[in-house]
Amino acid sequence: MRFLTNTEGEYFTLTADDIKSDENGDAIVTEVEVNALMDLVIAKNIFISSNGTLIGKKDAKVVTTDIKIVEVS
Repeated sequence: MRFLTNTEGEYFTLTADDIKSDENGDAIVTEVEVNALMDLVIAKNIFISSNGTLIGKKDAKVVTTDIKIVEVS
């Protein structure tokens, strides 16, 4: 999640590992949940950023990694 700060052109990034997933390991977090979390972070003003106060939402993404086992000899 990237947040706008009160420093023009500078952002604050917050990463959450091990988000909820289905039985296949695929992320199942919703846009509503992400937006609610980001709104809460901004409203509570709980993070200190070298770029200033968090003032808005920039963007968010879910990053997944596929793992393929390679046999070696």
